[in-house]
Amino acid sequence: MDEIIKEKKLDNYPLPVTIENTDNILKQLKECVCKIKTQNGNGTGFFCNIPYYGKEFPVLMTNYHVIDNNFI
Repeated sequence: MDEIIKEKKLDNYPLPVTIENTDNILKQLKECVCKIKTQNGNGTGFFCNIPYYGKEFPVLMTNYHVIDNNFI
C-alpha cells in the first residue's frame, strides 16, 4: 500500500472558509447584493455601513458606469 501523505498548512496561502463563514457569505449575498436597472443597461451593487467618526452611514456601493452623475 502507498504511504499516506498528511495535509499540511501552506504558508502565504488563504485559509479555507468555515461552514459558519460560508453561511455568513450566503446571508450577505441574499440581503446585501442588488441588481440595478437603468435606461443604459444593468449592473450590480451592494449595501454596507461605513463607519465615520463613531457613526455608521448606510451606503450603496456600485461602479460609476452603473450610476453616474447623469443618473443622480
